[in-house]
Amino acid sequence: MAPPSAHPPRRPDAAAFLLLVLLGMLWGLTPVLSKAGFGLGATPLAYVFRGALVAALGLLLAVRARGRSLPLGVAGARFHLGSGLIGFAVPNLVGFLALRHVPAGLFALVIPAAPLITFALSAALGLERPTWRRFAGVAVALAGTLLALAPGAALPEGGALGWAVASLAVPACYACSNVFAVRFRPAGADPLALACGTCGGAAFWLACASLLPGEPWGAILPLRAPLLWDGFAAVQGATTAVAYAIYFRLLTRHGGVFASQVGYVLVVTGLGWGALVFGETPGLLVLPATALIFAGLWLVTSAGSGARP
Repeated sequence: MAPPSAHPPRRPDAAAFLLLVLLGMLWGLTPVLSKAGFGLGATPLAYVFRGALVAALGLLLAVRARGRSLPLGVAGARFHLGSGLIGFAVPNLVGFLALRHVPAGLFALVIPAAPLITFALSAALGLERPTWRRFAGVAVALAGTLLALAPGAALPEGGALGWAVASLAVPACYACSNVFAVRFRPAGADPLALACGTCGGAAFWLACASLLPGEPWGAILPLRAPLLWDGFAAVQGATTAVAYAIYFRLLTRHGGVFASQVGYVLVVTGLGWGALVFGETPGLLVLPATALIFAGLWLVTSAGSGARP
């Protein structure tokens, strides 16, 4: 199936790069907020559901204020449910479970694998031009990511290596979401509407997950007074709403590979937030790991998106 849009990605301008930096700062803050919420007693399912619901409601108000509507029909439902599942619900649940065992700064070095996987999937599907330069970039950055998982880098000595490896599922989901959005987003849909549908779809799947054994409805819709971590979840939802609005604007105008370059910013902001808030001190291996990741990202993305209409 061909992408619904017949227009190739636009060449990014200064405003696009500023939005990319802002997106990286917001997403870099996500592990910090969630780790703080878990420290106050939040459970991953309840926390992620609240964030998704707040984000969906906030974006819905923005969509209605602009006089727009959500894409409906089979194409709209497919996009909302698919994007919400692989681009929000699954990576956030896996990521937040891992954050209970690994430093927040570790995600700064793992998430940038998303543009590399995005390129590999896009090349396989004919959405990007495969070149040896880009394949070399994927290999170099992958080496940096694996080095980041080694004890003595972002993971402390004796850290939970299993959870660190499991965190690689997060960028893999984001990469699949990038490609899914490019191929299946409804034609002509407003970026805010796409963001709203994604967050709403995630809230739906998370509500369904509460029906699983050991996850009662009370986990996501408690009949109690608000707790402090509920406030963190609300802030998380507001941050997510703004971040997804920016992400879909970049995605629809400049393509999936450019949008995924947010990994550059995430490396800096994620490590910075972790050090500032939690006092995390990465090991010396984080320096060569960061260098390899940056070099790989540059090789993959510096030649232009190469996306085909």
